Amino acid sequence: MKKQLALMVGLSAALLLGLTACGGSKDSGATKSKTQTITFINHKTDWAGNGKWKAYMKDFNKKYPNIKVKIETITDYAGQMKTRMNSDQYGDVFMLPDTIKPKDFAHFVAPLGKQKTLEKKYLGLTNKSYNGTSYGIPSQLNASGMVVNMKVFKDAGIKTFPKTPAAFIKALKTIKAKNPDVIPLYTNYAAGWTLANWDFTRPGVVGDPAITNKMMTDKAPFEKGKVMYTIYDTLYKVAKDKLIESDPTTSDWEQSKVDMANNKIGVMVLGSWAVPQIQEANKDNADNITFQTFPATAEDGKQYISVGADYNYAINVHSKHKDAARKLINWLVNDSDYAIDNGGLPTVKGAKYPASLQGLKDSGVTLLETAAAPKGKESLFSEIDDASEIGLDTTDKTKQRIIEAAIGNTNESFATIMKDLNGKWANAIKTVNAQ
Repeated sequence: MKKQLALMVGLSAALLLGLTACGGSKDSGATKSKTQTITFINHKTDWAGNGKWKAYMKDFNKKYPNIKVKIETITDYAGQMKTRMNSDQYGDVFMLPDTIKPKDFAHFVAPLGKQKTLEKKYLGLTNKSYNGTSYGIPSQLNASGMVVNMKVFKDAGIKTFPKTPAAFIKALKTIKAKNPDVIPLYTNYAAGWTLANWDFTRPGVVGDPAITNKMMTDKAPFEKGKVMYTIYDTLYKVAKDKLIESDPTTSDWEQSKVDMANNKIGVMVLGSWAVPQIQEANKDNADNITFQTFPATAEDGKQYISVGADYNYAINVHSKHKDAARKLINWLVNDSDYAIDNGGLPTVKGAKYPASLQGLKDSGVTLLETAAAPKGKESLFSEIDDASEIGLDTTDKTKQRIIEAAIGNTNESFATIMKDLNGKWANAIKTVNAQ
């Protein structure tokens, strides 16, 4: 899981951080060699604007005073990095985009160690490892589900979050009837990348950590009764029943966070990383914002929520400062509060859960980490997805297509769309396996 998936939008910025401290520091972790400057490219534009990166690098320099870090943040991170990685100019440390297939990691990324060794200490290494070597370490793990303003639900007389799609849709209808000024579910259609979060929920919805691997041989994964059908059917129905923003094509990601914080939106399908961002928009209402699993119950009668890696820290294979780059990654993962500050689960095993996820765990929801792909097949799912042109986990077009049909902007039926997706997926499996 991705993370998701390209996330917080703000103004692009580049800040020169981490001024050189005195070379005579007695800190045992201090670098004794000549001062080096490295560049760290990431998607956290909000941290460039609020000074968080500056504060982080000040702390980093307490341990490594002779490593200057130039922070460069990018708004359209995945898109711009895809272009920049055609050259060798993509920093020293960077967040590894999902557009790079595992089989190509070695062309772009310096190896960080053997997966079996790193797994003794870290979680979430599966999707950025290939043939037993890890090329990235997750910045955090995110749960994929729903960010919920429970005050909106309680004001409509709904005390507990629904556990089935039917009950969920009924609850949204009740919210709309009781308070017409509230948007029950905000899709963030226009932002695009946000819609991939619907796909990320599938392991939790079905309660199967290996569901993505199984889809690599399933020629009809969008068939009624299967997990992708359930997820997309829920999206279609909430849109068709006008339980979403009035004109999704003009939705506004930044404003949606403010509106949810101010009790004007009930639900957004996002990762747990979004909770602190929305709470920050109105601290007085922070307790209203909770994180819930997708409203589904597995066949065993239990509820699950999928947990997967967010962007992975990686080192440019062309970097001339790989040792300094690795020190920054180690500090961010082992010493900083990056994961907690972003509403995620820390990568280090045994670390404390953020409050948003601890509450789910305490209520009996099982956190489910996605299973690794079989060795040698780490790129197979993305290859099938690319060949199908469906864009699971990576693009918005299929989810937008479903919304467009639901609100009447096209003449397609939901059944027609699902049949088309099954055909494309089956053909893609055949094509990729024939290569």
